[in-house]
Amino acid sequence: MDDEITIEHKGVQYTASYIVTGDTLTVFLPNGEQRTTQLRGLSAESAAHPHLKSYIHSVTQKKD
Repeated sequence: MDDEITIEHKGVQYTASYIVTGDTLTVFLPNGEQRTTQLRGLSAESAAHPHLKSYIHSVTQKKD
């Protein structure tokens, strides 16, 4: 089962789902892109957070 993380930025909510397989986190971003990270002791949610923040930054930069 996938878990999700949601971040609100300027009144817009962005959600990404993620799964953990062994020690590998795979994040599925809203645009369909996938990013992976080796957890190495990190919690899955805390490791997924920067991926979604980076996505939000790239999307909002295009709008400005």
